[in-house]
Amino acid sequence: MNPFLLYNYLDPDYFCNRHEETEILLKNIDNNSNTAVFSQRRIGKTALIKHVFFLLKKKQSTIYLDIFPTLSLKEFSNTLATAIYREFPIHKSAGKKFMDFIKLLRPTIKINALSGEPELMLDISQPDQIEKSIPQLFSFLDQQQKKVVIAIDEFQQILSYPEKNVEAFLRTIIKNLHNISFIFLGSDSKLMIEIFNSAKRPFYGSTNFMVLNKIPKEEYISYIMNSFVAAGVDMDVKVPEVILNLTCTHTYYTQRLCHEIFADRFLFITEKDVVNTLYKLIQQNEAIYFQYRNLLTKAQWNTLKAIAAEKTVYQPYSQNFIKKYDLGSTSTLKRNFEALVDKALIYQNLAVEEPYYEVEDKFLMHWLQSD
Repeated sequence: MNPFLLYNYLDPDYFCNRHEETEILLKNIDNNSNTAVFSQRRIGKTALIKHVFFLLKKKQSTIYLDIFPTLSLKEFSNTLATAIYREFPIHKSAGKKFMDFIKLLRPTIKINALSGEPELMLDISQPDQIEKSIPQLFSFLDQQQKKVVIAIDEFQQILSYPEKNVEAFLRTIIKNLHNISFIFLGSDSKLMIEIFNSAKRPFYGSTNFMVLNKIPKEEYISYIMNSFVAAGVDMDVKVPEVILNLTCTHTYYTQRLCHEIFADRFLFITEKDVVNTLYKLIQQNEAIYFQYRNLLTKAQWNTLKAIAAEKTVYQPYSQNFIKKYDLGSTSTLKRNFEALVDKALIYQNLAVEEPYYEVEDKFLMHWLQSD
């Protein structure tokens, strides 16, 4: 089996590091403290939560919901109901109690055409029904004998809902629960900081904070080396560091590159093999990269290329940076940066002492550097 998983968590043997973060989350859960976790996209938030849930599975009930696809409180309700249904399937007594608990919402089960997974749809259309359904769902969980842990991924999505006062509505429900611990995850550090760190917002002071950074390089080097060697694959001693340099130690792109290298069934991996595999991955995505170029203005594209060339940009509006890449006026450049952040092509890391920008997709970054 390929040891470098891309999407699904399997067990601790296929999980790298995060010892400190795991202990912090377990401690917070044990002490009924909620936690807000934010980091760059695809850095490993979901895998960390699945790892923590794996360790908790015998002691507590665990609910995970990704609300990024949701556009309203109604869709939030259905996503929450589906997550509860999957944790408490109908053939078990708790599942039967859940279906009976929400029978007035006339739940129906359908199969997602893409994933093949069951989904629960509630018959709610009026605002007052929505306002009642969410408290009901949380109330069911709060009444369980075992403690419940709920992880809500991409929590900043609630800010885009059309309903008014969503933050206050959810905060009012959550603060009255006694048997549930929450983990709020988000990949937009600016919005997550606004939600949880602004004294004027309902969630202010309600959680502990965790910024999920990249896995330490030395830890990742050992993990890469040990994973290949355990599968009977040898390599040049410099290969793990070459991989991490090319992927900027970003979890997803590191896993993806290692996954492809392993899939090629090398008996001995050289630095050249790593570079060739990266080039192959870039070629596979080239059509998508050309589409990016077609969707951006010339000024935005030139800004994106400049960021890729620098790898990390700490002072985006400095005269040195502007003149070096001929990026025009400061006001125009600011609009370009905002547009690229909105399109998720660049990432603005505000959760560090010295904020910076970088290209989100590390393979795209290399393609831009060679363009």
